[in-house]
Formats: sequence, structure tokens, C-alpha cells
Amino acid sequence: MYSLAVQNLNVWYGGQQALKNITVDFPERRISAIIGPSGCGKSTLLKSLNRLLELNESVRVEGRVLLDGEDIYAPGVDVVEVRSRIGLLAQKPFPLPMSIFDNVAYGLRLQGRNKREIAEIVEAQLQAVGLWDEVKDRLKAPATGLSGGQQQRLCLARTLAVRPEILLCDESTASLDPISARGIEELLAALRTHYTVIMVTHDIEQARRLADFVIFMWLGELIEQAPAGDFFDAPAAELTQAYLARRIG
Repeated sequence: MYSLAVQNLNVWYGGQQALKNITVDFPERRISAIIGPSGCGKSTLLKSLNRLLELNESVRVEGRVLLDGEDIYAPGVDVVEVRSRIGLLAQKPFPLPMSIFDNVAYGLRLQGRNKREIAEIVEAQLQAVGLWDEVKDRLKAPATGLSGGQQQRLCLARTLAVRPEILLCDESTASLDPISARGIEELLAALRTHYTVIMVTHDIEQARRLADFVIFMWLGELIEQAPAGDFFDAPAAELTQAYLARRIG
């Protein structure tokens, strides 16, 4: 099944084309990894999926991104709703300048949840990311006092608290130490049973460990896409073979 699909997507930054005719169906409740060298369009593709590209005024987008069959770029679409259904975990932890509790509660308050609901969901999500036992006695403390790995787990809890259907991860372990990075990987692997996860990674071995489906990009073009087993064991394109063998990129 596919809840998110891209059809003939083209993106320009000013006069420079960053994505060229991208078409892909992302498997539902699986982890899809977007790989390729720096500057190939991985993050541009990811940010097109919840309209974050529009924060850059020079961007022009053509084509369609379908969420449950509806084009998120169609006139009249509620961008706030799109971003609540498609959450993002960024490369670097970005806790809000408020308490640990309020970080997770932030989106819930915007949704109009009552205090009891908020407290229950905050605890449940901190439990889900393995952070509750570490912070339950200091929920009012500033989130910026947490370690990098703890901050990234907090950001994941904040993202999941508003119940998105799809989770985008933009190199979400790249800034973490190896132990913290592996902890985030384990969380993402567990989340695939409830969420469609789409991750950008520069780490081929991470894609091997986590991905169910792989998209390989090169210079703004989608070169190859396939289930992970087929992709890594028998890549079809010569460019893919060269990249996986680390002869290019």
C-alpha cells in the first residue's frame, strides 16, 4: 500500500533545477531510505514532501505530491494540516527554548488538547522514545540542558506527539555520537510498524541496516528505486553499482 506518492516532481532554486522528474511511491509502514552523494537532491526531495521547501522564496515546484491520493500542492490545501500529518526529525536536535515537558506539549496545545490529555500523551511519548525514566523528575527543567542524544529523542517525542502518519528524517543521526545514533536507529526500526518512515542518509551501511525500500539519487535525478534486498544484492543501474562499490560519490 502507498499513502504518499510523488509524480513528475521538478524543483528549481531560482534558475537552477534541483530535482528532475521524480516519480516514486513510498511503501506504507515501511522505512524508505533516500541515498546518494552530497548535493544530489536528497534533502530537497524530503522537504518537498511536507512543503517545507516553501520557506525558501526562490523555490519553484512543479508536479504532484499525493497524500492519500490528494495533491498537497493543490490550491486551498491547509499547509499546517499537511505538516501535522507529515512530521520532520531534522539533522540536528532543535529543542524549543522551554522546558522538557513543554517541548512535547507544544503541538498538543496548538491542537486544543486539555491538560489531562496533554500530560498523558507527553508521558506516553517520552516513554516511547526511552526518555521518561531519565527526565521524569525534571520535566520543568530547560530542554537545552539535555545531552545531544537526549535532545534528539525529545524532538522525536515532540514530533510523534501530534500523531503524524508519516515521519521524515533528514540525516537524523548525523550529528550524534555512535551510541546515541544507534539508539535513534533502534527507535526508527520500531516505529515502522505504526508509521511510514522516509529517511535521508549519507551512510550506506545505515540504509542497509534500516531500509525496507531504497531510492538512489544522482544530480537531481532518481537513478534507481527498489526493495532493499534487491537494491543492495542486485542493483540494476551501472551508476548504482559504482556508488555502492564506492567507486564514485
